[in-house]
Amino acid sequence: MKLRTFIKEKLGAIICTVFVLLAARLMGYACKIRMDYVNVLSGLILTCVLILFISEFLKKRRFYREFKTILDELDQKYLITEMTLSPNFEEGKIWMDALCEIDRSMLERIHQMETTVKDFKEYLELWIHEIKVPIAALKLMNYNGNTDAKKQKIQIDRMNDYVEQILFYARADAPEKDYLLNACKLDTVINSVLQQQKDLLIGNHVSIKKEQTELTVITDSKWLTFMIGQIVNNSIKYIDIQKTPEISFSVAETQEETVLTIRDNGIGIDEKDIDRVFDKTFTGENGRKGNVSTGMGLYICKRLCEKLGHQIDIASIKGEYTAVSMHFGRNEFYFHA
Repeated sequence: MKLRTFIKEKLGAIICTVFVLLAARLMGYACKIRMDYVNVLSGLILTCVLILFISEFLKKRRFYREFKTILDELDQKYLITEMTLSPNFEEGKIWMDALCEIDRSMLERIHQMETTVKDFKEYLELWIHEIKVPIAALKLMNYNGNTDAKKQKIQIDRMNDYVEQILFYARADAPEKDYLLNACKLDTVINSVLQQQKDLLIGNHVSIKKEQTELTVITDSKWLTFMIGQIVNNSIKYIDIQKTPEISFSVAETQEETVLTIRDNGIGIDEKDIDRVFDKTFTGENGRKGNVSTGMGLYICKRLCEKLGHQIDIASIKGEYTAVSMHFGRNEFYFHA
């Protein structure tokens, strides 16, 4: 801090001090007090004010000089609050507290970004490992001269599913840039998913049942298509070979919400795993046995539902069924628009 800057800062106090000294002299003159006394009193006032000003100036100058020296020497500037001693003047304390709060907020944001990048890197490594499987299968078919179009399409569809999954994972952090809420007919979205998955459904002899799926919900059709596709894909992965595979779609409606339930009669989920199926990369006992799951499908569905304002839950009994329910809140504005 420069002396000129400090004087400008204290200009109001200096003017007030001069006014007080002049007023003291005028009052002394009016009251016929000896001017010697007035001069002594004025001198004491002036001395006290000068001592206070000089003391404050030296404290501030010392603090700001140390602060700038430390800042210039630091490679990581955001560590300045940890390296600087707390100032011994109130203005500096307020300023330092605000700086610490800003610094803390920035560090939290950096930690969030680092965690996001780390999570994406881990998923990317897993994704690369998984997508190599259908690629290897196609290369083997080509090497052996296998021209079975159906088998090739199944592997291509698997690759497409993995590519779509990583795209939606990448967009999940900022879906507001990529989604549009409108009225969607569930039956239309479900039929679109079934069309996409028809080869797997036919190949595994899966029968489909639908009940009241003509109802309308407020959501983004593209995101909903992806989520239903992930759930159906899981149902196909975990079919029970001892039964005739079946996937049913049913819709229930109340005044508050519309609930879509997708139920299969597959191998089900172990009770100890049911609370963790929406965790990232969690595959559970079924995934470990079959080695067919990245553990990301339901995790991404959960994140997208949270971003879109929906709810998703799951119920299952091992060896009997798995039912995934998606809850859509009702919005009369859209329905009556």
